[in-house]
Formats: sequence, C-alpha cells, structure tokens
Amino acid sequence: MVSRKKPVAKKTAAMKSAAQNRQYLALENVQRTDSDNLRFYLFHAPASEIYQWAYIDRMSPEKPKAIQRRLNRTKVLRIKEFLEYTGNTIATSIVIIFNDDAVNFEEYELDGQTGGFGKLSVTWKPNEAAGIIVDGQHRVIGSHEFEDDISLNVVGIMGADDTEGAFQFLVINNNSSKVSSSQVKALFTSYKEDDLLSRMLDSGSTNVDEDKITALDYFDGGADSPFKGELKWAKNQSGFIVANALEAGLSEVANRNSLLAVVDQELDTFAAIWNVIKKDWADLWNPGSHLLEKASVQAVTAYICDSLEKLLIFADGDVDYSDPDVLAKHVRQVLKKMEPNFFDVQWAMTGLDTRAGQELLLSDLKKMASNMKANRPWHISLETVNIGAISGEQTKKAARPTKIKKSQV
Repeated sequence: MVSRKKPVAKKTAAMKSAAQNRQYLALENVQRTDSDNLRFYLFHAPASEIYQWAYIDRMSPEKPKAIQRRLNRTKVLRIKEFLEYTGNTIATSIVIIFNDDAVNFEEYELDGQTGGFGKLSVTWKPNEAAGIIVDGQHRVIGSHEFEDDISLNVVGIMGADDTEGAFQFLVINNNSSKVSSSQVKALFTSYKEDDLLSRMLDSGSTNVDEDKITALDYFDGGADSPFKGELKWAKNQSGFIVANALEAGLSEVANRNSLLAVVDQELDTFAAIWNVIKKDWADLWNPGSHLLEKASVQAVTAYICDSLEKLLIFADGDVDYSDPDVLAKHVRQVLKKMEPNFFDVQWAMTGLDTRAGQELLLSDLKKMASNMKANRPWHISLETVNIGAISGEQTKKAARPTKIKKSQV
C-alpha cells in the first residue's frame, strides 16, 4: 500500500472538515490475471478536485527518493498558455496511485450485465491524501491555475506499492519518443501542415522537432518569443536578426543546462533571458545597435548564464531558474552591472564573432561590471569601445573600427 502523506495542495474552506469525498463514474480494468490485485480505474475529474485530493511527492534534498521531479514553473505556464488558445485540449491522462483505503468501487449493472462499469468513491482528509500523482503534476497545476473546473482524464491505480509506483513513473517517462513527421502524415493524411505548425507555435509550443518545428521557427513565430517577426531568414527576409546569432546564444544556455538546472528547457530559458533584455533595454532593440549582432547575442548570453550560475551557488536559499519570475529577477540583477550604452556607441574592433572576439567581449563585460561596482566610469580599460566615440557620443553607425586579430587576445 502507498504510504499516506500530507498533501501540498492549498486547503479550501470545504477541506476543513474531518473527511472529504468525491464520486466519479469510472471503468475498472484488471489488466493481468497474474496481478489481479493491481486494478486500473479510468475516469475524469476537475483539475481543482485532483489538486485537493492527490499528493505530489516531489524530489528534494530532504526526499531524494521521491517519485516526482521538482515543480517546474515554466512547464506550468506552458500548460496555461496551451489552454488559453481556443480549442486546445489535453488528451493524455494523469496517472495516480491510490491508497487502497481511500477508494471504493461499486460496480453497476448495465444491460443486465456487469463488466467493470461503476461508481468510484475517493475519500481524503486534510492531512491524508487519497493518492500520489506519478505522472502529470504540471498538467494538474497548470489546468487548475487556468480554470478550476476544466476536467482531466485520469488513470487511477489501486493495489500498487511504492516500488510499483516508481516503476510506473520510469516506464511512462523513459519509454516515450518523439513522433516523426512521416508518422503523422501516415496517420492523418488530410491535415494541413502549415495550419498545424502555426497552431503549435501560437499555443506557445517549444517542443521543437528538427524536421518541422525548429528553434528558429519558435524564435520567429512563437507566441512569447522576444524575436518574433524579427529573424532574418528565408521565411522572413524583412527581419534584422541573423539566424546564427540566436543559434549561438541558445548553444551557450545548452552548454550550461546542468549547471543552471534547466535541462530540457534550454529554449525557454534563452527566450526568458532575452525577454527581460528586450523589456529593460527597449531602445537597443533595433538594427542600429550592437546588441542583436551575433557576437553580442552569444557573449551576453554566456556572460548572463555564468553570472546566474554564481548567483545560484552563493544564494542562501533555493534558486529555481525554471520559474520565469525567479529567472527574470536574477537576470535583472546581472543587467544592473551592465551599461546598455556599451551596445550603442562606436566599437574599436570588428570580427568579434570569432573565438578570440568572444573572449575579448566576455572580458570587457566583466571589466564593465567591476567598474560599475566600484563607481568608476563603465568604459575604463575596455578594449572593444572607442573612447573618442564615448566622449563624442558617436553611435555604432559612425564607427570605423579595426578588425580583431587573434594576437590581440
């Protein structure tokens, strides 16, 4: 039997009594005769109710053997964005392992026969959940935050112990694979490909597929992409941000995904960082500044990621960069030690999108932060800026820079 544990759901007024009960029409399925104690119940329930009676056993330093991974606020927000798009539904089921004494199934007679159709009663107390979610925690929370009464499909399992619960979680999460576009075509021969891709992007999807929906598709058309409509590539010749600039920046996040604890959400993290930059440095968001050149996008992303790593290491409490609000707060801390005018004045060099140029830019960004912390002029000792341009307020367009050489670094 699964051990009962304190729910993490917020208590509502209705939960203050000793015990609560909900009833659902359900199908009972005994899948294996050699495991007839393991029973599956298929039903649907409002997200708000699942949120009340299902416990999410999350992994933490205190609970290293918990079934579920830590809550990822980015995934929760993606679910909300997905549901905000008219007509989008969630077909996949939430998987819950019930405590045996928390559920009761009463079989009904249908057309003179009994066959696994009936009423499932779920009972729980404020300090005793009815079961544990082993798959779907983000769908439950995202749906609950979007709309309380949105109903989700549920597969409830009774008769499973902790080992069976862990096994189900691993099977569900490790045996999945991406569906290729050829498989989709074979199954749905008349679908409109452009409409499908457009709907996925409009729904906030970052679940990219190199065959059809690439990272560049998301950058240029994603609902919350900071670069929407501004990417210069075959699909949008009027844009001004070159594709390899964003690919280079994204690679900097990918190279540090483990250090920042953003594995499998590199695209979201990169977009979130640059959404903050776009909002705070709106005056630089144009082809006339250095900010959106390849060299700058890559160097700024690398510098911010390195700074975020240090902030995470030396933070007193837990820092979760999967939470967009937490990430934005820390990115702004880094931006406070960066002078936006740096990207709008004449630079002394070109060719900064080389390895040597990147090292030089990163070095100057560090010097800039040191200068600003010490209340010195931000440009002191920087090698990439033209001091005459700073004093004369010459912008990038007035530049006559020299090309960087490897020997200069």
